[in-house]
Order: sequence, then structure tokens, then C-alpha cells
Amino acid sequence: MHGYQRQFLVYVPAWAPFSESHPLVFMYHGSGETGEYFLRMSGWREKADQTGLIAVFPTGVRYQDKDTLQPTTKWNDGKLDSEVNLDAYQPPGYPATAPWPADDVAFTDAMLADLEAYLPVDKHRVYASGFSNGAGFTARLAAERSTVFAAAAFSAGSLQLPETAERAIPTFMTVGSLDDRILPQTGTPPLTELPMNYVDLLSVPVVASTVDTELALLKVSPINYGTEIAPHETEIHGPASGDSIYRFMVIQGLQHRYPNGTNNPAGFVAADAFWRFFSGIRLP
Repeated sequence: MHGYQRQFLVYVPAWAPFSESHPLVFMYHGSGETGEYFLRMSGWREKADQTGLIAVFPTGVRYQDKDTLQPTTKWNDGKLDSEVNLDAYQPPGYPATAPWPADDVAFTDAMLADLEAYLPVDKHRVYASGFSNGAGFTARLAAERSTVFAAAAFSAGSLQLPETAERAIPTFMTVGSLDDRILPQTGTPPLTELPMNYVDLLSVPVVASTVDTELALLKVSPINYGTEIAPHETEIHGPASGDSIYRFMVIQGLQHRYPNGTNNPAGFVAADAFWRFFSGIRLP
């Protein structure tokens, strides 16, 4: 069986000693984007230079978007068939023997196998991050590869289909208060901005269902959560006390963007916040 050639970029800090093992972070881009673009703008390359982590930026396969009828990169997050025309288009050279749509979970397995063969990867510190469609795929990976990834953190996306997980994987989600993909789902008429007050926030059905879905996956009681409010940020976490296995954060003033400090008035940098979350977590 012949597969389809895929691309992923790997950033290894020049100073990182090969005599030591290093944590690894996968960064999955949003629809229509590429791994190269997220290498440039996500902040994970800079975080690698600061910490010695290895950052990986894969690119999704192109599909025909149902709305625009144009080819666009996507990850198979579980609801891909509702967004693309699978029967109308395949990338040039896509083999008839390769899975269609692409098996991105298997692609991740293959990337990790290659990386572990050639680089000193710490298998106890492999993490996943994503944005939008890539966030939905990261959420899927967190469920289906919960014994491979130590933790997952993603922005502007969520689990697309019901899943079960072998291990309750620590998960950190963020969304912007001005995210135009979420706001239309908030009711009739839709909200113009997500509320920053946590009581009002949990009264928004799409937010409540997103939080409840993740808490159920992680086997945390939906009544066992705490909250934390900071300037421009509201967080719901569970369980209420002890180490939080789940964090859901609303970032004030952020639109549908992967927060990198320059694209939101709060100055929130996902790579910084997610790395602080990751760095305290190892696979057992």
C-alpha cells in the first residue's frame, strides 16, 4: 500500500544538547493555513529557543471546501465530511490506496515515530496544541491518544464528536470573547461578545455544553469546578481544588485568532501559557 507524501516542519533549538532528552510539542494549524505559517506566528519557535523543547508544525491535506468550492487545508477532526466535498476533489497525486479522508491520527503516529527515531525526544513529555479546526483535531487526539500525549492545549475549537479516553489527559482550552465562530451559536439573537462574568458565561448554552463535554471526558463532576478571574481573563477549571486537569479560559477582546500577544488587547500569548501548563505534567 502506498500513502500520500505529507509535510511537517521540525524546529530544534541550535543550543539544545543531543545528550539530553527534550519535550516535544505538536502545533496543528487552522483551516486553510500551513505548518510553516504557524512556525512563524504561533510563538512556539520562540518558546523552543527559550526552553529547549522541540516544536513540530505539520500541514493538513487539502480538501474542497463546501462553501467556497476552493481547496483548503483541513484536519480530520471528526466532522470533516460536513465541511468538505469528499467526492468532488482529491489533491493531485493522491493514491487510490491511501485512506480518504486522510487518517491524521495515523499521520501523527508516523510523525512521532520518525521524530523519536532521529531526535532525543522525552516520551513522557509529548504535548499537542492547535487552533480552530486544528484545535478540534487536537481535542480528538487528546481522547484517542491519551496515553501518548502528556497534555493538550488549544484555542478556538473543541471536541467535535463524543469520545472516550483511556486516561484523563490534562486539557487547557481558550476562546476569545469576540470569536465570530462561537458568537453565532450563542442564541437568537446571538451575543455580540461572550460575558466575562463566569455565572453569565456558564449560562450560555454552547459554553456550558463545551465545558460539560470535556469534564465528562476527563471524568470530573460538572458541579466540581472552580473559577478564577484576572484582568481580561476568566477561567473555569476542574476539579475545584488541587491540580486542575481541565482549564477553560475566555480572553477578552480576542477574535478568532491563535493568541500570540500581538493579536489581542489582553496581550495573551498561548505558547507561554500553554507551556506553563505543559511543563508541570508528565506521562506516568
